[in-house]
Amino acid sequence: MKLFKQILLREFKRFFTSKDLILICIIAPIVYSFGITYIYHKQNPRDIKIALVNQDNSAISRQYGRMINSTPELNIVDYFPSTYAAYNAIFTNKIDLFYFIPSDFSTNLKRAKSTFAFIGANASNFMVSSTAIKTIVMTSQFLAAQVSASFLIKNGISKNSAMQMIQPIKGNFKWMFNPTKTYANFFVPFVLFAIFQQILIVAVCHTMSLETQEKTWKDLYKITNNKIMPILFGKAIPYVCAALFMVLLFIFFVFPFNSIFQTSIINLLLLSLIYSFVIVFFAMLISHLFKSPVVSLCALTFYSMPVLLISGFAWPIYMLPSYLKIAAYIFPSTYFINIFRIYSLNTIWIGYATYCVLNLTVFFLICLILNFVIFKFKIAYTKKTDRL
Repeated sequence: MKLFKQILLREFKRFFTSKDLILICIIAPIVYSFGITYIYHKQNPRDIKIALVNQDNSAISRQYGRMINSTPELNIVDYFPSTYAAYNAIFTNKIDLFYFIPSDFSTNLKRAKSTFAFIGANASNFMVSSTAIKTIVMTSQFLAAQVSASFLIKNGISKNSAMQMIQPIKGNFKWMFNPTKTYANFFVPFVLFAIFQQILIVAVCHTMSLETQEKTWKDLYKITNNKIMPILFGKAIPYVCAALFMVLLFIFFVFPFNSIFQTSIINLLLLSLIYSFVIVFFAMLISHLFKSPVVSLCALTFYSMPVLLISGFAWPIYMLPSYLKIAAYIFPSTYFINIFRIYSLNTIWIGYATYCVLNLTVFFLICLILNFVIFKFKIAYTKKTDRL
């Protein structure tokens, strides 16, 4: 315990006297937490600029325009006489999309006939365009149902029968992991998760490669009498504390704008503690590949985003090519993301997370054992070179 304490105090001193580590582990998380969270504080796109090309100009088409404009997602900023003018408005960034209403729009609706409608959208910003199109489609269905019901009722069909005819199948949806279907609820946490993971890995590799560059591993071996575990855990704990600091930033700066987590803060902190140990020891393992902090920084610059993308965050792992499927399970974030989803619920049996936690634990033990073996080899090599 005494040896562990010596290494721990040495690493904390290194941490708080290093401008690089303070910048990486304290200042950067604060900047990212404020920046990303406040950028997406509205959670979903709101007041998307759209235009109408209304060639029908009937009471129903004008009602339809008012219905579209009353949604929180859409804001009609202009009306154009032709699609040509509407396209020009998209090209000049005045609007994000336009909706074309043909001249026979209301006539066909009243006769219960299908009617042609056209949407022109700037799909380069896919989140804005998909939200706008989804809202327009839902509004269209609601208007069509209203007009169809009125048509049936005028022809002597009761209101209940008319509603059953226009909606023969009633759906009851259960949205899991993101019940409010809010864009920021998953995007912001996962982006911050990727950034924090990157910060932690860079910081650990930085301090490990510094030991190599400054040739101070011998000092650690002497302090601990060649005992490996005090070195591993003594150097790991400060960065686990840094990881928990990032999680607390996440809780207090992201939570006010985000309703994704339904579990308790205690459970989230326990999960974060487990994952922090996994990431730190994984970072220790890959740090043996680098001989200097500069090399480690350059090599790890593009680590987190590709790893996050193949870990099942936005694209199912089973859809990946075979070599990427294998790669996905080499990185700990794959196992964490599955737990992350489960912890966003409060009505699910926590036992569902047991398998994922077990995977993380096994991953941690593998990293611990490999680090132990590598350090043992390094100590043996150091002794051999000292004799020579």
